[in-house]
Amino acid sequence: MRLPAERGFYKVKRNRSICDGLCELSIEAPVIALTATAGQFVNIYLPGGAMLLPRPIGIADVQGDNLLLVYQVAGKGTAVLSKIEENDKIEIMGPLGTGFFDYPGSPTDPAELEFDDISYRILLIGGGVGVFPLYFAARRLKEELGDRVYIEAALGYREQPWFAEEFKRICDSVKIASEECGMDAFHGNVSSLLDVFPELRYTDLAIACGPHPMLEAVSGWCESKRVLLRVSLEERMGCGYGACAGCHVHTYLPGADEGRDNMKKVCCDGPVFWSEEVIW
Repeated sequence: MRLPAERGFYKVKRNRSICDGLCELSIEAPVIALTATAGQFVNIYLPGGAMLLPRPIGIADVQGDNLLLVYQVAGKGTAVLSKIEENDKIEIMGPLGTGFFDYPGSPTDPAELEFDDISYRILLIGGGVGVFPLYFAARRLKEELGDRVYIEAALGYREQPWFAEEFKRICDSVKIASEECGMDAFHGNVSSLLDVFPELRYTDLAIACGPHPMLEAVSGWCESKRVLLRVSLEERMGCGYGACAGCHVHTYLPGADEGRDNMKKVCCDGPVFWSEEVIW
């Protein structure tokens, strides 16, 4: 059962640039940290009413009482966010949305873990800033399942492979794609990387986070290999909790009306969906 989101002012522990245009933000928020699941996000309300709408940012990790967020400075709102300093207070709301494993019978469902001795093989597929929420997923999987889960990560970067070493410490196998020459990695995007390693098709579940074109391509790859896939969608959001109906996504209606268009809200029905639900 998903617990209600908390909204309040919390202390900034760290807000620093980790490369050009990419920042790492740590916020002390004990209640949110305790209840957050991998794949969920928080809304950040910018100080002084700098922007009317909050900025939704995926949770990259939970470290004790602290939330770790990684964001790209892409506009006025995130530019304001990047100027916030250590020990400042920032207003946030969370955790919000449906996570990667927030469904019955998932590999991290406690009701399943107590009696089930099945081993799992899980593939993480990330591109750009979509790489970071997958780290939280990988860490939680290892915490819950230990040696019963084999985790492979296929990660795509344009430039520097941030968090790659952290993934290597948790995952059993990490493969990196880069669109820039000079990096010691597969040259190309992460969608192309999947075809280079045939063993990646032998997986029980794939979870993917990244830009829409990447997710669409990954969805086609997983469908062709008969791999179950959970995708985290990126959409512009207003409220972040389903009140404004501003972040619709087209999905298939199941059952007798299968094939008909069914609108869902990314903020509360998602941001994570089964790929087969989504009308790409």
